[in-house]
Amino acid sequence: MLEGLLAAISPTALFMEIVGVVIGIIFGAIPGLTATLAIALFVPVTFLMSAENGMIMLGGIYAGAIFGGSISAILVDVPGTPASIVTGWEGHAMAREGRAPWALGTAALASGTGGVISALALMFLTPPLASFALTFGPPEYCALLLFSFAVVVVMMETPLLRSLLSAALGLLIATIGLDPVMGAARFTFGEVHLYSGFNMVAVLIGFFCMNQAVYLAFESLGETEGPAIDFGGENSSLALLKTLVVQPFTYLRSSVIGIFLGILPAVGPVTTPFVAHALERRFNAKDEKYGKGSTAGLIAAEASNSANVGGSLVPLISLGIPGSGAAAVFIGALTLHGLQPGPLLFVNQPVLIYTFFWGFVAINLFMMVFGLYGARYFAVVLKLPQSMLATFIAVFSILGAFAIDNSLFDVGVMLGATAVAIWFRALKIPILPIVMAMILGPLFEQQAVVLATTSESLGNVLARPIADVFLAITVAMVVYAVFKRRTGGSAVPMG
Repeated sequence: MLEGLLAAISPTALFMEIVGVVIGIIFGAIPGLTATLAIALFVPVTFLMSAENGMIMLGGIYAGAIFGGSISAILVDVPGTPASIVTGWEGHAMAREGRAPWALGTAALASGTGGVISALALMFLTPPLASFALTFGPPEYCALLLFSFAVVVVMMETPLLRSLLSAALGLLIATIGLDPVMGAARFTFGEVHLYSGFNMVAVLIGFFCMNQAVYLAFESLGETEGPAIDFGGENSSLALLKTLVVQPFTYLRSSVIGIFLGILPAVGPVTTPFVAHALERRFNAKDEKYGKGSTAGLIAAEASNSANVGGSLVPLISLGIPGSGAAAVFIGALTLHGLQPGPLLFVNQPVLIYTFFWGFVAINLFMMVFGLYGARYFAVVLKLPQSMLATFIAVFSILGAFAIDNSLFDVGVMLGATAVAIWFRALKIPILPIVMAMILGPLFEQQAVVLATTSESLGNVLARPIADVFLAITVAMVVYAVFKRRTGGSAVPMG
């Protein structure tokens, strides 16, 4: 752990932490650009770095983008990222009252505090979870992966059939390449580039980057002048810090909610602030401004947002299961460096992991400082025309896809993924299930084959308590989701 701390505060690591946070805040502050897009766009860049510095930079981008969305949400009531919708409710009401600096400062302090708490949770929860995962056999892994698939499919707000279609297509794509048991080629149609399957990074760039560039280009045709930016009066850092003393449980409750929901597969930062904001309202029933300019409401939204980031990385690093779409893109970066996320990562690369953990603490501290003293300067990006953004994203998407293996085939894969993403968007089919299925599909197939060849009967599988718990929760969750939809209810909205 000490060696990781020393590596995390080295000049190179500190530089990458700052660069990642700055890039993330800029992307997050621009409406329409998401944390997932920012991470996917810069994954190929990490190929030029060491694995730990690459992970640190992407961690900074992730955390910075989630906070950056609050800048446009507060100033012009246009959330920079979907996770900042609730922040806009409280923050923009403050801005209209001439308290924009207070709102920006509160958002920065809450985001930094929630992020630091989640970084500590990441550091202390991930190792025991990874150790626990080392006791898993094929039955436990299959049950856990089925649970993950079920969470992604049934908890989306879209109709079940559309989510199932997305997941099924992802599983089908995951079978392309060489059979892991027999070594026979499957669905390659004689194309040697497909023997190892589609390059995941190229697919992710198409899903999340080039796709957004196309939509920004269309929207730029009717683009109007950028919004006016008004910061109002001055801000007091000392008064902001007093909120930590006056409302400590608001920070703590919201951070814990964010961490817990982040650990659950597919529960991204979009849902988290709604839950934290609603719960905090019960503890602030006498606050007449709640939902219309409440400091407690803004703290709840931003602290839970940032805490969700660290929470989503816990299952990724310990189990190899991403807790959100943005966390899923991290797998692409790890793959570029020959690393397989999961419990063995602690055994094989302990220094790298603890370097990232300590770096993530520093990332959130930098984010807090930049937010407190530099939000007004980052807000300038709201003036950038969408046509310029579309061109920037498109160029870097093509270069990023090509740079992975210096292959034009990967550029074609990226463009094909873009077409699929646009098709899904038009049909209102969620993209997250296909992403999760493509990532987890090969692991599920491998574990299912081992399970089928080593288990004599179904009774042997059901004799494993951990597997039984996951299977029971999965069945209960599916039954509940179907019941709610049949009775007119709706699932939890997901990001």
